[in-house]
Amino acid sequence: MSVHKDEKTGKWYYTGKYRDLAGKRHDYKKRGFKTKKEAKAVEDAFLLKIKGGQGRIKMNALIELYHQEMKSAIKYSTLRMYEMIERLHIIPFFGDRYIDTIKTIDITKWNKERALTGNNGGPYSQEYTNNLYLHMSGLLTFAVNHKLLDDNPCKYAKPYKDPNEVKKEENAVENFWEVDEFNKFIATVENIDHKETYDTLFLTGLRIGELCALRWCDLDLEHKKLSVRGSFSTASRKVTSPKTKTSIRTIDLPNRLVEELKQRYERKKKLDGFNDNYYVFGDIAITWPGTFRYRFNNDLKNVNVKRITIHGFRHSHASYLLSNPMISESLVAERLGHSIDMLRSTYAHIYEKRRTALVEYIEKL
Repeated sequence: MSVHKDEKTGKWYYTGKYRDLAGKRHDYKKRGFKTKKEAKAVEDAFLLKIKGGQGRIKMNALIELYHQEMKSAIKYSTLRMYEMIERLHIIPFFGDRYIDTIKTIDITKWNKERALTGNNGGPYSQEYTNNLYLHMSGLLTFAVNHKLLDDNPCKYAKPYKDPNEVKKEENAVENFWEVDEFNKFIATVENIDHKETYDTLFLTGLRIGELCALRWCDLDLEHKKLSVRGSFSTASRKVTSPKTKTSIRTIDLPNRLVEELKQRYERKKKLDGFNDNYYVFGDIAITWPGTFRYRFNNDLKNVNVKRITIHGFRHSHASYLLSNPMISESLVAERLGHSIDMLRSTYAHIYEKRRTALVEYIEKL
């Protein structure tokens, strides 16, 4: 076995021979690698597989193999986000470890350490810590699926949760913007794709998984309608049916958003192979929630507004609608894909304002 460089293309390839279980000789060869290191890692994994599956491979080599196989399956921006997580959080701790030596206790310790001491000496958010854990689990699941590992130790660990941290995505009391705060933020966003994403979230109240799963065939821009039929699950890595019947719904769109989406459609339909099954906020491949969170956090860095999570756009939409006592709560619940009980529970603080406004309205009689 050996790795060589193709002088014509500048790419690397590996080639060699092996014997199968019956003793028959076979040639193997694979081209197209950007680096010698990448070619060697993929060849090592290939040889491990043909020797009966279980073998020893280091985390560095697993990451090379993962990127080689996944680069054509997921968006470039998503791969870049994974590379950042690997470079900053996984390789420094596990890069030289054989993956079969990584145990559940190692995952638990690593995740807690990252959570508490990651962000310039301070703690990372619960959301970010979860993303680190999910990608680590994804790498080891990839190893299991390729028979490079018996079991995924992440299955028996859980992302570290700070007992003193209130879950931001469930804390609708603080995790939302008023209209003027949103306008202040959106005025600073220069990237048109990012702006269209934030406008859609703010003006529809979609969950981030629903936004990821949205296809052009789910939009009827002529009649100003958006149909929610599915949601992307990070855990299963696929679009799934919504958990409740109320989540399957049709949302009426304001004119401003309809015009934005029409312009987006005109741009996107120029892509090679474009059709209405393409994702509205991706292309032929889905864009993962973590990518949107990463973009949002970057766009938010230098803006003097209250910090919210990307789920805060949904809370902002709900809070705006519920602040008007003339709008029926059943219509708001229907638009958000909530039950009325869930709506009242999540937005109890808004209902206090509604009651006050209602009394003020009655006083005018």
